[in-house]
Amino acid sequence: MKLYYQLSAALVGAAIVISQPLIVVSQSSVDEQAIANMAKEITVVINGQNPGSGVIIAKQGNTYYVLTAKHVIATQDEYEIVTSDAVKHPLNYSKVQKLSGVDLALVQFTSDKNYQVAQLGNSTNITEGATVYISGWPHPGPAMTARIYQMTKGNVSGRPLATLEDGYELVYTNVTRSGMSGGPVLDTQGRVVGIHGRAEGEEIFNPDTGRTIDVKSGFNLAISINTFLKSAAQNKINLTYLGDNFTLVNTLLDTKKVLAVAISSDGQTIASGLADGNIKLWNKNTGKELGTFTGHSGSIHSLAISDDGQILASGSRDKTIKIWNIQTGKLLHTLTETSGLIVSVAISPDGQMIASGSVEDKVIRVWNLRSGKLLHSLTGHSYPIWSIAFTPDSQTLVSSGVDRTIKIWDVSKGQLLRTLTGHLNIIRSVAVSPYGTVIASGTYSNKDVTGGVSSTEDDSTIRIWNRNTGELLRTLKGHSGTVSALAIDPFGHILASGSYDGTIKIWSLHTGQLLHTLEVRNRQGSPVEVLSIAFGGDGQTLISGGTDGTVKIWQLAKP
Repeated sequence: MKLYYQLSAALVGAAIVISQPLIVVSQSSVDEQAIANMAKEITVVINGQNPGSGVIIAKQGNTYYVLTAKHVIATQDEYEIVTSDAVKHPLNYSKVQKLSGVDLALVQFTSDKNYQVAQLGNSTNITEGATVYISGWPHPGPAMTARIYQMTKGNVSGRPLATLEDGYELVYTNVTRSGMSGGPVLDTQGRVVGIHGRAEGEEIFNPDTGRTIDVKSGFNLAISINTFLKSAAQNKINLTYLGDNFTLVNTLLDTKKVLAVAISSDGQTIASGLADGNIKLWNKNTGKELGTFTGHSGSIHSLAISDDGQILASGSRDKTIKIWNIQTGKLLHTLTETSGLIVSVAISPDGQMIASGSVEDKVIRVWNLRSGKLLHSLTGHSYPIWSIAFTPDSQTLVSSGVDRTIKIWDVSKGQLLRTLTGHLNIIRSVAVSPYGTVIASGTYSNKDVTGGVSSTEDDSTIRIWNRNTGELLRTLKGHSGTVSALAIDPFGHILASGSYDGTIKIWSLHTGQLLHTLEVRNRQGSPVEVLSIAFGGDGQTLISGGTDGTVKIWQLAKP
């Protein structure tokens, strides 16, 4: 049995899989709808002398970076950027970066709102026949009298042997109109692979109106995203690259099983919770051990670091939660109003609350992080709790457990808002997207609970849900053991899942496609049960802890 606590007979019974009829939904239609929704969030309007479109490709603090076609902002003017929520943001022309040799420019706007950032793909893989999507806001016309967001589907029809004027090198058949210049070209995983800028056609004079109009031939041109990345480096533009291909770069050695890991939002400090009750802090870049927190009398099963990087919370088998100051190592509070092994702790993004869940208790407790005062005891689960997570606005809490349900709570009122059902096995892990609209949940494998034969129905599966509607969006299958940990990258593009089967799988959160499988091995080359995973705040780093007594650091490989 691979559980790290002893299941009662009642809980084992709850893990038995019941066969139920499944509703089959066309995966292609779901995927395209997901891409359309995501593309609308990242595509902006750029208003000025020659209005066009653009795509949000990076964020640093409150500054957002938008990539567009250079001809959209060719001359100085009073430009504004309009995001998908119809909010207008001034564009500071003095900070416009025009890339030399290509029809591309990088513009900025500032906002304290949380906007989605595009994921950049690899345009090398986009060959003739590949399906692509164009996203943009075309100019009004005789019928469409307002700028209405459009996403059109087409195919790459050609790639020239040599790059065309101004860096254009992708030719495709999508329907486009004036005003969509600067908008993204996306692949079938929703990744930006190019920037749309031109359409092949000819000018036709209309004698009835006395005006000359452009008649398009149906062929369009884009600059590949790889050209942008190369040009950005040459122009000394340093932007965070988003991707999905992680490689192992370092292994931090502990002497005991690593049951929990956490990483600070700046990606510099790693915490590992050990089976001997100790917590170790590490410098991510150097791999140097920074210190050890002692005080728990039982193994550490959950860790959380506040968004400001100042506070560490730890949940233990000793039925306590401890709150630490990371900088000084001082123990600030010990929370004891619990009745079981603490397997899940979460700190709200606003740094005001901490929540805890126990596998020997049906109650979720919410505390004031600074004072340690108990604020709410949330009851509603019929069996103990396995995993909890706050939504980005800190107003909502998501929980899962042995009763095979996911519950969504209003934290301020202490009220249950919604219950998601459908899993046929114990839900081991949950994660919430950084934009709060998507929930991921992962289940136990029967063989890890009872030692029995795995079921093919809902065994070691991951489900993706719409938090607002409760709709099941898709089911992901690929692990052969319990899905012990889930993490969504800070930009809401990819889902990482860790498993007892000795792998971490990287999935597209938008389409559900399995992108990569990371093999987690010990020194002898044997698979290691993965118990905890976490993303760094820039999305470039993924960390994992497992039964081999190591913390593994995985880094994003740039194209």
